Amino acid sequence: MYKKIIRFSILLFLAIFTSSILSAGPVREFLSSDSKSKTNQQEEDPKPSSPKREIPRSEETSSPSPKVETKIKKEKEESVASVDASSQKPKRVQRRKKGKNKVSKKEKQEIKEKETASKKYENSLPGVSELPPKTQYDTNTQNINAELGHGKGIPVLCYHHLVGNQDPMGGYNLDPSLLEEQFKFLKALGYQTISLDQFYQYQQGKAGSDFPARPVLLTFDDGSLTHRDVLVPLLKKYGMRASVFIYPTVISNPRYKFYLSWAQLKEALDSGVLDLGSHTVYHPKLPAMSRAEIRSQLKDSKTTLEAKTGRKIQDLAYPFGLFDVRVIEEAKAAGYRMAFTVNPGKNVPGTYAYTIHRSLVTWGMSQSRFNSILSASPPVKIQLGVPDGSWVKPGDSFPVIVEGLDPKSVAIKISGKEGIIQRKTNTEYIIRIPEFKKTTYPAMTVIGKTLSGKRSETQFLFVNRKEFKKDPD
Repeated sequence: MYKKIIRFSILLFLAIFTSSILSAGPVREFLSSDSKSKTNQQEEDPKPSSPKREIPRSEETSSPSPKVETKIKKEKEESVASVDASSQKPKRVQRRKKGKNKVSKKEKQEIKEKETASKKYENSLPGVSELPPKTQYDTNTQNINAELGHGKGIPVLCYHHLVGNQDPMGGYNLDPSLLEEQFKFLKALGYQTISLDQFYQYQQGKAGSDFPARPVLLTFDDGSLTHRDVLVPLLKKYGMRASVFIYPTVISNPRYKFYLSWAQLKEALDSGVLDLGSHTVYHPKLPAMSRAEIRSQLKDSKTTLEAKTGRKIQDLAYPFGLFDVRVIEEAKAAGYRMAFTVNPGKNVPGTYAYTIHRSLVTWGMSQSRFNSILSASPPVKIQLGVPDGSWVKPGDSFPVIVEGLDPKSVAIKISGKEGIIQRKTNTEYIIRIPEFKKTTYPAMTVIGKTLSGKRSETQFLFVNRKEFKKDPD
């Protein structure tokens, strides 16, 4: 009898203990209908994600997708959160979990590649991803200095993608609403868009009597699907026109569904508001190629575009804005009449046809910065002692002549470093190429003010021979 009472007491104690465990902790959460419904709701109603956009390999080499950076950042944040949480648990539990969550070699390699890609983001534009995608421009009240320089020379604006997905794409994307703000701003200042033919006539000093008093050339590179879906409707709405520079390997390529097909490109061109130019075959860095490769890129792109669209291709935009003397020579030989860089500055009659200045318009650009591109006044004359696009090395020196700027205001920077080593006269300067750390294409910028106080900024490009083990040819 005594044994039966003891056995019954033990069973009763176990029943009460088990019941208390089930009524608190993870088991209770699992059994809870409220918790279960929350889990199901989260699975059934996920937050809508932004449209995804694929980046061609040619763009990946210059600037990995900002989505990769975002993903890496998120992974790091989750990793930190996991560490913080695990630090609150007993070491025995941490050891047990560590064994379960081993990262495979493949996953480690993928993470390493993503982190390496973000470090190699060499052609992205610093700071742009922190800017707001949508910026309102005030077209009613202009700053007193807004008129300075307007109408002096032609600004050429360089755009890329027009995707409204909050993704800067390295700075090369513009929210459609911001593009419309800029169109309104241009109209308010009295600018009129021109065609490539009109621009060429102006460059040759042959602009007709009907040429706009304030001309601007709009250009869009690569061949994004948004050039048909976003750009064309806006151009029609505001009575404007633009030019697109295309590289054929991205067109009708099933790998890149966010880019135009040949039929869609033709539809966009048939709208009557677009001109067409070449952007090479697959968007390489031309100065790093042999002369034979450069020749193929320029000729084959021209031939393909003409065959596919039925339009004559006469103008070229250098990929990444990069060129050298060989590239210019091959562009001439291939039959191009003009070639566009991404070196900021105004273009006046007589500006060299194969180094046309062009200013990048980037993600979240402010009204003041946009206005400064338009209003910068070109100097009367800038002459370099070496050709634009020359191969140079640190220590090389050459003269630069700058006329039409206040000598006290003149500054010449080479990739941000001081370039002037001697001011021989009020117009002649001796420049020396400074030492760089991994700067392959140093840009030289001439900054100053005209004698009437107008801001001036003009840029040129060099190739740093030191960064190449041997010349491509």
